[in-house]
Amino acid sequence: MSEIAERKAQLRKEILSNRRNRTDNHSDLFTENLLKVVAEIAPKRVAIYQAYASEPQTLDFIETVGLPVLVPITLDDENLIWQDISSHQETELISGDLIFVPALAVDKSGNRLGRGKAYFDRALTKTPTDLRIYAVIFEAEFLDQIPSESHDRKVHGVVSEVAIHKIN
Repeated sequence: MSEIAERKAQLRKEILSNRRNRTDNHSDLFTENLLKVVAEIAPKRVAIYQAYASEPQTLDFIETVGLPVLVPITLDDENLIWQDISSHQETELISGDLIFVPALAVDKSGNRLGRGKAYFDRALTKTPTDLRIYAVIFEAEFLDQIPSESHDRKVHGVVSEVAIHKIN
């Protein structure tokens, strides 16, 4: 394992431990800030993950956004496809969509630390270059710097329970 991979693995372990000890997921604050980003960017569709228990919750946002919502579906080959949550039809991300991705941490340069399988990194290489990508994390996970590698896709901003941070 490379030094960068080791540093990423250690950071993942620390963040997941901290998340397990959280007592409030601030769902209402996340929903409010996610809706602010949507209002500012005015996309035709929104792609967003369905949260694990330890992640910033997205269900309230999905139910209130008022736009077509696309969710990622994990395939056996460790790739993602996008599915319209209402019609259950597979679709592609297109220019003008807005995507909110899960993350364990993001740094001030837009480097995103995921869970280590690179699902979103691979999926995002197949999207239009003008697609706006925001990571959703807890404010304490917005760091000065995180280890990154060439395959890591940067994000344009961060949505936390406290703020919206524009990066790129």
